[in-house]
Amino acid sequence: MASGEMGALLGSDLDIGVQLRWAVHLAEARSLDLQVYVRVDSAEDVVSDVSLDGGADGPIGVVVGQLEELAESMPSVRLGPRSEATDQSGDGAVAHVVHVTMKKIQSAGPESLRKLLVSSAAKTKLTLLTMARAEMAAPDPDLERERRLFLRYAPCEVVFCYGLKDETDLAHVMVGVASGPHGTAAMRLGRDLARHGDGSMTAVRVNPSVGPDAEDVGELRINARLRRALGADADGVRHRIVIDDDVDQGLRRAWEEGRHDLLVLGVSRAGLQGSRVWTGAAAKLIKADPRPVLVIVSAPSPIKNRAVGWIEGVVERLVPQIDREERVSLVDRIQSSSNWDFDFFVLMALSTTIASVGLIQDSSAVVIGAMLVAPLMTPLLGLGLALVQGNPVLAKISGRAILLGLVVSLAVAVAVGLVTPAFGEPTRQMLGRGRPGVLDLVVAFAAGLAAAYASARPGLLAALPGVAIAAALVPPIATSGLALALGNLDLAANALLLFIINTFVIVLGATASLWAVGLRNIKRIARWRMILGGSVVAVSIVLVVLLTVRPVAAPLAEGVPADLVDIIERTLGDELGLEEVSVAYDEVGVQIIVRVVGPDAAAPEMVDEVRAAVRDHFAKPVRVRLLTRVE
Repeated sequence: MASGEMGALLGSDLDIGVQLRWAVHLAEARSLDLQVYVRVDSAEDVVSDVSLDGGADGPIGVVVGQLEELAESMPSVRLGPRSEATDQSGDGAVAHVVHVTMKKIQSAGPESLRKLLVSSAAKTKLTLLTMARAEMAAPDPDLERERRLFLRYAPCEVVFCYGLKDETDLAHVMVGVASGPHGTAAMRLGRDLARHGDGSMTAVRVNPSVGPDAEDVGELRINARLRRALGADADGVRHRIVIDDDVDQGLRRAWEEGRHDLLVLGVSRAGLQGSRVWTGAAAKLIKADPRPVLVIVSAPSPIKNRAVGWIEGVVERLVPQIDREERVSLVDRIQSSSNWDFDFFVLMALSTTIASVGLIQDSSAVVIGAMLVAPLMTPLLGLGLALVQGNPVLAKISGRAILLGLVVSLAVAVAVGLVTPAFGEPTRQMLGRGRPGVLDLVVAFAAGLAAAYASARPGLLAALPGVAIAAALVPPIATSGLALALGNLDLAANALLLFIINTFVIVLGATASLWAVGLRNIKRIARWRMILGGSVVAVSIVLVVLLTVRPVAAPLAEGVPADLVDIIERTLGDELGLEEVSVAYDEVGVQIIVRVVGPDAAAPEMVDEVRAAVRDHFAKPVRVRLLTRVE
């Protein structure tokens, strides 16, 4: 009785009969029944059963005809599902009878094919799924991408077979020994294939030249891994240690010095791309020697991957996904606009100048104009895109532009503050950017989401100016530079903190938005990406906590202390008379309003003395506004 069912997805680049014979051979080796998948182009995405009683035409009819010929020539093949009756009617001379069923997959393209295949494999509880192809590399980049995504989410073991020919013998198997679940799957598959073909299995480990004990170390490791993967069956497996610092050369030596028909390697989706040494070595070996058949084995995807796949599926149903052309256009647009060059420098200097003047004049309209000129949003989107795609080049370009833009903006703001006459204290526009709060985090995150989403949709690019205004990246830097020019370090630090908040949270929002519209990394996560992505998330969390728990400055008590009135009167002297001292509260904090009367407006020196006296009284930054009524 079969222990389960396996699937075989047929392709168009290899003879159908060869593919079916490989699938039956694998099913026999694993004591499984076989479910054959045939893809048909269709606007409708659906999987349906196909009757093997004949009468079908087109591609389906061709496959049914091949299956009928296979059933006639092979006693181990039965067409139709297994039942209690067929369980008892097997041929005693046949070790295992493979019952073959067939399904038609109607899909519009590689992406829908991948989703239907994952869903069908999970629904029918396939133990294994195989694909036999002529070449390792898929001719279509989208097909290659979907193949790797399938490995990420496949609920069953996946076996790719390359270089198969009609006359290929599959009895003598060479297995590259590696650690992890994929290496274990390869060793078990090699054992089953060799046992079914009455052949032999040779386990090969390429060990680096680490000294005189290199071979003993390799022997110890290969025995441990064989024992872990095969248990008692490991005793009957031949194995070999090859000492070579180059895995490619070591693998080739082992192949050429032995007599093998099949090379079995265990690799993940990253290895399928050729980023692992095993697949790189195998590709070179096949190119140099057309004899071997390469079998790549991937263990079932872990539950966490399948959970991520389910989440991605939900997001894809809710959020419109961008296609390949839109992805390429987006990356090109963001990367070209994130470079630090003369244009970027000029726009940063001009936008900071405009913002500084607007802040000094207390003019919100001028400050908004500066936000529209500033180019900083694009490299922030570039950093988010680099995190999503795992693009280190774009990450370096974007990070460099952000850092140099910050330096230039600070320098320009300090210069504007130093050369502007009668600029003696922070304005309301500046003070409004001197106390960041949790709401600033919310605005920055929403701005990052909106900017990335609008950038990914050419039809929504008109929304980017509004997003730039909401993000307000340059005004906090300009405020910090102007505060440095005044010597107000507290305001400079808080304004710079607001910029840091905006930067990290916008990158986080952009990353989330780009991931949601379909920009996903399908490669192994690089260390730099883990560090950078973890830093962005960690800093964002720390900022949320700090801004949530930071104490709020207590307001002044009702009325004005009498001793403060005395201090102000002494400071004014005989030239001006004090009419009133009042306290006002607004969105930027506490303000002391001093109203005086005199023959002339208060001199700038007198205004500075009053402000200094009030601030010294409270021993903390307090805004002071002096109004003169001239008689």
